[in-house]
Amino acid sequence: MKWFIVVMLLLSGCVSPRVLERQGIITATGFDKKGKMYEGGSVMLSFKKMGSSMSEVIEATNKTSKGFRQDLEAQTSHDLGSGQIRVVVYGKELAEKDGIFGLTDTLQRDANIGSLVYLAVGEPSAKQVIKSKKHEDTPDIGTYLYRLIEKNLRSESLLAATLHEFIHSYYDVGKDAVLPCLSVRDDKPIIEKVALFRGDKFVGTVRLDESFYIKMLSSEYNTGLKNMTVSREDVAPLLIKKKGKKVNIVINEIKTKRKIKLISQKPTPHFRVTVNMQTEILEISDKTKPIMKDNVHILERAIEKQMKKEIDQLLVKLKRYETDPIGFGQIYDHSVRKLQLTDKQWLQLYKDARIDVDVNVSILRTGTID
Repeated sequence: MKWFIVVMLLLSGCVSPRVLERQGIITATGFDKKGKMYEGGSVMLSFKKMGSSMSEVIEATNKTSKGFRQDLEAQTSHDLGSGQIRVVVYGKELAEKDGIFGLTDTLQRDANIGSLVYLAVGEPSAKQVIKSKKHEDTPDIGTYLYRLIEKNLRSESLLAATLHEFIHSYYDVGKDAVLPCLSVRDDKPIIEKVALFRGDKFVGTVRLDESFYIKMLSSEYNTGLKNMTVSREDVAPLLIKKKGKKVNIVINEIKTKRKIKLISQKPTPHFRVTVNMQTEILEISDKTKPIMKDNVHILERAIEKQMKKEIDQLLVKLKRYETDPIGFGQIYDHSVRKLQLTDKQWLQLYKDARIDVDVNVSILRTGTID
């Protein structure tokens, strides 16, 4: 019996490498629209006998995502596995014209694909993103995209961008999804913008500095660094030099509490947004006098004024796109008793909704760099 166990262990040790060599691990997939067909490709990571790995992009065109997968299988001798897929990219035109729910619904029905896979929009196309060649020291472009999105979710201004979060936002009345918008610069994928959705359709983008406020207002998570440009007039008492119109300030958000309250529902919804932020100053572009307890309020009021202005501008833009990623509709639905709000009803109410914003900033620490 002992000899039998030893033989089985030796055999299993010999077989495993050969099985691994036959595996083609898909780490990322991209979909675009071509007429009535889906076109795109998948990033396949494969392994050699000596333990090294290589990646390639297999392209296909089909009417359905399942047919797309079958076409991929027909082009390789490897056994394609989707259990390690990290990122799915949808081309801008596909997301804008057809929407992406059908494709995301297929993903969530696949037991091999986890609900934490990241979703993103590729601009101008998903194909251009996944076929880009530069991916730093990662083994393949799929792993690079995963790390890129994860890092920005953790440290910058992106909201949760997983399959689970997108499906959740799609079914929830009164809140729309946002996804990272990937573009390519010098053959390397980057995140410069955030894609806005109404339902499952792409409707526009906002800059990362605008997405900072979406994240701040829609969640309880701190959002990190923020670059701001304030009026020189608002901070003039603190400055040594009086020339110029603007002063650049970099702040680091330490703690933020936000509250959104429905004040009234007639004749149109009226919300009050209150933001209380504790922060520290990392950098000021101009030379300043010593910032002490008796004059720090000048800097605080200047930041509050600029933040309120930028939030108001963002809210106007979101209304213009007819999208509500912050979730005012959810708050309205939960605040009005016996209301069964629909997306269509909320869209009509949202257009005329009044939203007042109050920002209160407390600077805990200051620092200046010329």
